[in-house]
Amino acid sequence: MYLQEILEVAIGLIFMWLVMSIADMQLQDWLASIFNWRAKALERTIREMLGSSQTLTEQIYNHPLVASLYRSHQRGRRIRLPSYLPPDKFAMALFDLAMSAGTEAFPLKRIFKDVHAQLDQLQSDPEKFKLAQQDWVAILGAARQIASSQITQAALDSLKLQIHTYAEKYPELQQAVDLAIPQLDSYFQTLIADQRAAEASGQTNQTLRLIRLGVLALQDASPELKTTLTTLLQNAEAAAERGEQAIVAARTNIETWFNNAMERLSGAYKRRAQLVAFIIGVLLALLLNVDSIYMATSLWREPTLRQAIIAQAEAYSVAPSAPAAEGETSNPRETIASLQEQLSILSFPFGWRTDPFDTGGRQCTLLPLNENQVFGFPSQDAGGAPLCKRISNFPIDLPGWASKILGILISGAAAAQGAPFWFDLLRKMVQAREMVTKKE
Repeated sequence: MYLQEILEVAIGLIFMWLVMSIADMQLQDWLASIFNWRAKALERTIREMLGSSQTLTEQIYNHPLVASLYRSHQRGRRIRLPSYLPPDKFAMALFDLAMSAGTEAFPLKRIFKDVHAQLDQLQSDPEKFKLAQQDWVAILGAARQIASSQITQAALDSLKLQIHTYAEKYPELQQAVDLAIPQLDSYFQTLIADQRAAEASGQTNQTLRLIRLGVLALQDASPELKTTLTTLLQNAEAAAERGEQAIVAARTNIETWFNNAMERLSGAYKRRAQLVAFIIGVLLALLLNVDSIYMATSLWREPTLRQAIIAQAEAYSVAPSAPAAEGETSNPRETIASLQEQLSILSFPFGWRTDPFDTGGRQCTLLPLNENQVFGFPSQDAGGAPLCKRISNFPIDLPGWASKILGILISGAAAAQGAPFWFDLLRKMVQAREMVTKKE
C-alpha cells in the first residue's frame, strides 16, 4: 500500500548517506596521507617479520632495491616510507642481508667489539693507531674471506695465529684478543659443521650455502628470524631433492611468507580504516546534526521534500561512475564546507538552529559561573544590539535524546560503509521505484 513511499524514503536516506560517505572517504584519505598510516603499518609488519629487530629493518629499507621505492628525497634524506613493497624485492633484499650477515655484519662485529673499543684507545699515539688499524683491517678481511669460502680447520688455525701475532705486536689489545679468540673459534666451528652437513646431504650450491651461513649469523640479531629462515631453507632444500632449483624454491618460500604477512596486514588495516571511518562519520553527523531518524521522519511526512530529493538522487544514479572521486578537497575545512553546501543544495533537513531568547537581564555566556549568567551564544542583531542565542533543536527529554543519539550513530555507521556501496544500492533502489511506478 505504501511501497512507493517507503522506497522514496529509503532512496532519500541512501542518497544522504552517499553524500556523507564521500566526505568521510576524503577526510580519511587526508588523514592517511598526513600520518602515512599505510607506510608505517608496512614498516611495523616487516619489523615483526624480522623478529622485532630495528637494525635489520633499517638494513632492509636501506637496501637499494627498497630505497628506490621511497617517494621523495631531500638532501639525501628519505622523507616518506613506501606504502607498498613487492614480494620479490623483499626476498632479494633479505637474501643479500643474510649473505652479508654470514661473512661480515653481525658475528664478526659482535666477536670483536671489545677489540675495536680498545683499538680506539690507541688514538693518543696517531702513528701506532694507524698501523694497528691497518693490521686489524687485514685480519678482518682474512676472516671474511674464510667465511665466504670453503672453510677448513687449517684456514681457521692460520687466522687464529694471525690474531695471536697481532696481540703480541700490540700488547694493549691482548686482553680483548684473548676474549675474542674462543668466540671466533666457536663461531667458525659452527660454520664448519654446517658445511659438512650440507656436503653430506649433497647441497653444494654456493649461494645457498652463504645464505645458510648468514642465517646462523642472525642468531644474535634476531633468533625469531633465524628460526623462520632455517625452516624456509629446509623446505627449499627438500624441493631441490625433487629436482627443483634450490635458490628459486627458497625465494618462492620467502615471497609466500611475505605475502601471508601482507594479507594479515591488509585485514588489520581494513578493520582499523573501518573504525576510523565510523569515528569520522559520527563526528560529521554530530557537527552538522545529520540525524537519520529525523531525516526519515521528515521525508515520510513531507512529500514535496521527498520528491525534490528523489529528483536529485535519480540524476546521481544515472552518472557513469560513483561520484566518490569527484570534488576531492585538500583539507578538512574544505571537505566539511563542501558537505554542508551539498546537503543545503539538496534540501536535506540538517544542522543546528540557533534562536534568540530573553535572558531576563542576565549575562549571556558559554560557561555560566554564577546566577547572574545564563548559557547561550553571544551575538548581535543588525543594529548592533547584543543578543543571546541558544540551540533550539536540542532534544528536551530522554526519548528525544535517545532518538537523537541513535540517529547520529546510524548516520556515522552509514557514512563508514563507503560511497561505492551506497552508489550501487542507490541505483538498485531507483530502478525498483521505477518498476513499482510502472506497475501502478
